[in-house]
Amino acid sequence: MDQSLRDFVSEAEDILDNLEESISLLMDLSPDDHRKPDIINAFFRHAHSLKGLSGMLNLTNLSGLAHHFESLLDSIRLDKIPLNEGVIEVLSGGVQLIVKMVRSVASGESDAAVDVTFFIEELENLESGGVSSHDEDLSVYLNVPEGITSVLSEYEEHRFRDNIRKKVPFYSVECSFPIETFDVQLKEITELIKEGGELLTTLPQTDSGGDSSSIGFFLYFTSRDEESAVINSFMDIGLDLVTVEYRTSPEAAPKPEVGASALSVSIMEDGGSDVLEEEVRGVSNTVRVDIQKLDYLMNLVGELVILRSGLAGIAERTGTGSETEISSLVLEIEKSSVLIERKLVDLRDAVMDIRMVPMGQLFNRLQRVSKKIARETGKNIRIEFHGGETELDKMIMEEMVSPLLHIVRNSIDHGIESAEDREAKRKNPEGLIRLSAYQQGSHVVLEVEDDGRGIDLAQVMNIARERGLVQGDEVLSEDEILSFLFLPGFSTKVTVSEVSGRGVGMDVVKRELEEIGGTVEVNTTLDVGTRMVLTLPITLAILQALMIKSSENLYAIPMGAVKETLQIPRKQIKTIEGREIITLRDTMIPLFSLEKIFDLPVQDVESSEPYIVIIGIGTRAMGILVDDLLGNQDVVIKPLGEAFEGIEGLAGAAELGDQSTVLVLDVGGLMMEAVRLGALDRKV
Repeated sequence: MDQSLRDFVSEAEDILDNLEESISLLMDLSPDDHRKPDIINAFFRHAHSLKGLSGMLNLTNLSGLAHHFESLLDSIRLDKIPLNEGVIEVLSGGVQLIVKMVRSVASGESDAAVDVTFFIEELENLESGGVSSHDEDLSVYLNVPEGITSVLSEYEEHRFRDNIRKKVPFYSVECSFPIETFDVQLKEITELIKEGGELLTTLPQTDSGGDSSSIGFFLYFTSRDEESAVINSFMDIGLDLVTVEYRTSPEAAPKPEVGASALSVSIMEDGGSDVLEEEVRGVSNTVRVDIQKLDYLMNLVGELVILRSGLAGIAERTGTGSETEISSLVLEIEKSSVLIERKLVDLRDAVMDIRMVPMGQLFNRLQRVSKKIARETGKNIRIEFHGGETELDKMIMEEMVSPLLHIVRNSIDHGIESAEDREAKRKNPEGLIRLSAYQQGSHVVLEVEDDGRGIDLAQVMNIARERGLVQGDEVLSEDEILSFLFLPGFSTKVTVSEVSGRGVGMDVVKRELEEIGGTVEVNTTLDVGTRMVLTLPITLAILQALMIKSSENLYAIPMGAVKETLQIPRKQIKTIEGREIITLRDTMIPLFSLEKIFDLPVQDVESSEPYIVIIGIGTRAMGILVDDLLGNQDVVIKPLGEAFEGIEGLAGAAELGDQSTVLVLDVGGLMMEAVRLGALDRKV
């Protein structure tokens, strides 16, 4: 793909994000919401931009589809086509066709690879039932100058008539500003109007009274705020407001003929998991970067080049210098090394920063798909998103599509009860699913919470006993019971109906999260709800790690998961029910050795005062017994080969400065493996 097409795909992805946001807003829109015109107009502008971009690159099929979108949106904003659920579904389906076409271009294929013939036919059918125009001047209904209709655009006239039908209060304001500042002052008034209403038109005054240094305007607008509040808000800025009176009852205003109904045939594929994942994923791996960030990177590289030149000069002088001079050069090398280390840290942070994108990009796409699933189930569900400004590595965010969509779909399909069941439990008939994102240290936490039926722990225990996972009357903690849900093949059709479907595919969710160094926790209360907590590293590009030594083997632990380190006498380590623990600030911390987890030979001589590294994610913590702590180091994680496939607790490998290789530990995987081993110890 040449550079022009790569640029197009990058630009198109931004436009698609905006289109997704518009679809989500339209889904939430009430019939009389005053934001509707602005949302439709924004949708129209994005479609127009896409048409122009694709037209410049001769992507005629994509340009043609965008053109049909424009026509449909123009009819919608003129109320020639009513904005109902069917029409919104058509718009949503069209956006997904555009996504497929852009993805096709991104993969080097033609935009013609996606067949849109049927969809365009549906659009044309939808547009064929237009509304006839009105001959009556607006002055028939409102106390406005006769003939005002002739100076309005078709869209402005339509907005007047639509508000007349809805009996909305009308206002006008007259203002005059100096020519050199009128644009700024006019914008301030426009923004004031849009806070609680809709600006219908801005008309210039034809008579300036001979004053050529100023320019005057008449602004007509509507507002649903109290009349006194609207008048006072304009009095505060020194302008007098006029209430535009109705001359004729709004009931006499002609209503539009409905020229189209909801689309009778679905234009989208069945919402299977693979299809839905494709809808939520981005179309490219491009990240837009502020030019100031690139300037900063260039400055850092320039400073590193200067430091490198200085080291080259020192190297030349070491060959000819005396012993005293060489001693001085060593000090210079140490000083340069410190400076280089600082600059590399700055460079690392800057590179990580440009990989970051706001979670809102994923939320926008996920919101539309979630609401689509909710409609398919016939349940009344409110879906909320919080923390869209939280930033995450672009690649990690795309990897989160599958597990996050799986969890949300489970909540909708099985977590939220039917309206009848909720009323029987004295719950709000409308179910709630809340997705939240926030940063916690060097991790991003995603929470998916619902107020549904929760998980029946007793039922999970019964199924575990049937499968031989629990012996007799053995008693397990809540965390241990919930951990069964992440075992491959634990879920059955019976499990789906009896434990809210939570176990279905959760082993896949866990595996996908562990592949990017993440973890998943479950908190639940029967008939109250369930909360899934996903903890992710902010980035996988470069990380700071604690180097440790255990039985002559070197490992690296990501510093973001290290809570603290300590050295204690071995006699302070206690054994309870086969588990080694220490008590730290009145809290019992379980201990494990890497040799036990990885089934490696244990050294013959144990240290009398071992080091312990307390690791954890969120509120959970465990201790690892190690022989030595070797300090911190920045590492770049590389994937492991097939020989290590299936080994829990390893995130990858990293090459050190002396060309040696060290294994990087996956803290989430370690903790899950430790829980598994602990359960086996209890049974033994």
